[in-house]
Amino acid sequence: MQNIEIYEIGYCKHPEFMVLRGGSFKSVKFPAMVASIEHKKGNLLFDTGYSIHFFDATKNFPEKFYALTTPVTLDKPLCEILTKKIDYIFISHFHADHIGGLKDFPNAHIFCSKEAYELSQSKKLSRFSKTKQGILPTLLPEDFEQRVTFIEDLKEIDLPSSLYPFIKGYSILDDIYIIELPGHAHGQYGMLVDNYFFISDAIWNIRAITENAKPNILTSLIMKDMKEYYLTIEKLQILHKNNSEIEIIPTHCTKTLDKYIKKSNDV
Repeated sequence: MQNIEIYEIGYCKHPEFMVLRGGSFKSVKFPAMVASIEHKKGNLLFDTGYSIHFFDATKNFPEKFYALTTPVTLDKPLCEILTKKIDYIFISHFHADHIGGLKDFPNAHIFCSKEAYELSQSKKLSRFSKTKQGILPTLLPEDFEQRVTFIEDLKEIDLPSSLYPFIKGYSILDDIYIIELPGHAHGQYGMLVDNYFFISDAIWNIRAITENAKPNILTSLIMKDMKEYYLTIEKLQILHKNNSEIEIIPTHCTKTLDKYIKKSNDV
């Protein structure tokens, strides 16, 4: 088993009803989760959370709309918490709360989706269009292309039957499974380490799996594909029902993360 530590690296706030149909209008906290994995081949991060670079990237319009619609609080960036060298970073998708700290780890090799990266670099999309999709290209290091391995360039493999209904995926560092979780954003992937399945924003609240409590239909405005999003939820529900040993960990579910998380201001 790998040594895994989970942190909250900043948070934003949204009305609860957006992520839970029938929820209240009050603003609730959405922690940005990061997992640090000590692997035999080196230290690996699942996402990076927020960083001071987010505030720099959203100083001006249209990017400032991002900061205004998702007010962010950050106690400490991840680079001020971790003392160990980071060798690898896996990026689940390209929203700012997942890539905000990439520049703070200049020597790490990066794994991410080619689809997501190419969208961030597309000259066909305006800055406003990218901001609307939660993409802030200035958060990427200048030498990104020299340090990246794209998931889609890896050899596709058959996943173990214990992960049904997920059939196909990829592998990094020999024993870590990478699984596509479409719907929320372009090129979103989850990562399975031992029995921990980090599913990023495939759901925002664990009740979407345990109680079929899906988000407000208004979230379709910010989804890549709502139909794919619901199909991904259904697959996660089946996995949870068939294999209770797998710990499904969404990035923003406070209830789930409270079981595992290391608060950044407690470190």
